[in-house]
Amino acid sequence: MEKRGTEKGDCLIGLLQAIGKNLYSQLDYIFIAITASLVFFTRIAPSRHYLEEHARDVPWGKVVEIILGTKNPRKKGGKFEIERDGYYLLFEAKKGIIYVINAKKE
Repeated sequence: MEKRGTEKGDCLIGLLQAIGKNLYSQLDYIFIAITASLVFFTRIAPSRHYLEEHARDVPWGKVVEIILGTKNPRKKGGKFEIERDGYYLLFEAKKGIIYVINAKKE
């Protein structure tokens, strides 16, 4: 019998498909036991800086999609960065929550 959804990426893709695009308008998403570069988190939230300076340039749904679709973000000091699909993201993980600081379209 073939095992499906055993890889972290497979589970993540299935989760994103199950959530649907209509939830992308919400400000935060709650995910249980998902890992990104060995950082466990239960929530992704925008920082005040993202909301004030970057939300109009990069929609929240795209930010979440990029974070969840990236296996190994680069570590930059105490923060992480992702460059993918013409976007740049900077975020930090504190107490199980990922806070998105910057999101720019390159």
